Amino acid sequence: MKIRINILLLAAMTVLAGFTSCSDDDFTASIFDTNEYPLDRSQYSFPLDTFLIAQFLEPYNVSFIYRMEDVGSDMDKNLTPAAYDKSVDLAVLSKYLWYDVYEKYGTPEFLKVNSPRIIHVIGSKSYNPSQGTETLGVAEGGLKITLYNVNNLDPRDIDYMNEYFFKTMHHEFGHILDQTILRPTAFNLLSNSSYDASTWSDTPDSVAAGRGFVSPYASSAAGEDWVETLANYVTMDTLTWERLMGAAAYEWELIDCDSYSDYIKKASSAESLDTVGYYKASTSGSDNKIYRRLCKRNADDTVALDENGQVQWLHNSGVDGVAIINQKLTFVREWLKTNWNINLDDLRREVQQRQFVTNPDGSFVFDKNGLLINKLISPSDSDPSKTLMDVLRDGVNKFKALQ
Repeated sequence: MKIRINILLLAAMTVLAGFTSCSDDDFTASIFDTNEYPLDRSQYSFPLDTFLIAQFLEPYNVSFIYRMEDVGSDMDKNLTPAAYDKSVDLAVLSKYLWYDVYEKYGTPEFLKVNSPRIIHVIGSKSYNPSQGTETLGVAEGGLKITLYNVNNLDPRDIDYMNEYFFKTMHHEFGHILDQTILRPTAFNLLSNSSYDASTWSDTPDSVAAGRGFVSPYASSAAGEDWVETLANYVTMDTLTWERLMGAAAYEWELIDCDSYSDYIKKASSAESLDTVGYYKASTSGSDNKIYRRLCKRNADDTVALDENGQVQWLHNSGVDGVAIINQKLTFVREWLKTNWNINLDDLRREVQQRQFVTNPDGSFVFDKNGLLINKLISPSDSDPSKTLMDVLRDGVNKFKALQ
């Protein structure tokens, strides 16, 4: 059984004392006192500490913190630190799939000016029991990004890593950029009547897509919709994006359903014709529902086929999920280009070509099952005797020679 966990990525508008606005800083030197980050060659962590100074602190004025700090953590939750080896993996992947990508397509000062000043990584997940949700990341005041669940990072699972880390990175960075130059007001109006901060976590992915959202969380608020559109488009592989847009072509209805067994019966019946989608149990157990694709039906609730035996799909609300998502993408695309001279489609292509194996012409390579091939665990172009992930780790391990 596949367990669905609803996610939450927060953009806290907290002002961190002791930091000034990015636009006011002199970025020729670090805003951090490098004396506060002494390198001890006798420490096991020396290679990673050196890498973080060389790759984050010195070029971007970014403090990458993997030793969990109580003062910078949510004290209301039971959190655990990130393991050293997992911190190594996240550090090199953050550089490879986030900083290096924006460095390639942004202006020379783009990351220095707009990058978060602190990246704080936590080993455990961050659950919100009262809401039934999980916080994947937090962006605070444009200065700090917190990432959770690092101890479950696994380069072999691109989908999982996209959901928990890569998409979260782009999502939270999108919040920082949006706080710097606010998104167009017209974007907020596209789905203005459909945002719901209280029920988004109960909404299936396909249902959200049919309403014009790239994810259920995008339907919680306009600000989340904005960064979810950006982050999902950048990190979703071609096949996943096509499935999302396919789901967005349908409208969904919510109907009564007595029980889960009744749902299974309907879902497997010939009359359903794939129109039954998602079972939604109520907390009381007496008001259960099913989300199903909206189509023309007979008086007995069976599907009414046309003269060619095809289902007659309906769109009674007038909402075209595909059109709305594409309109939102256009806003994001123009905003990035106008304000930072970044081409969204180039950014997306670069991220995905770093994640998946491609041919010399840039097209994707598929395995025998028609799936994209994970580039991170495939032989590296620079050294076929190693995987790409091993080569990235060498960027940290090379500093062991200095110990």
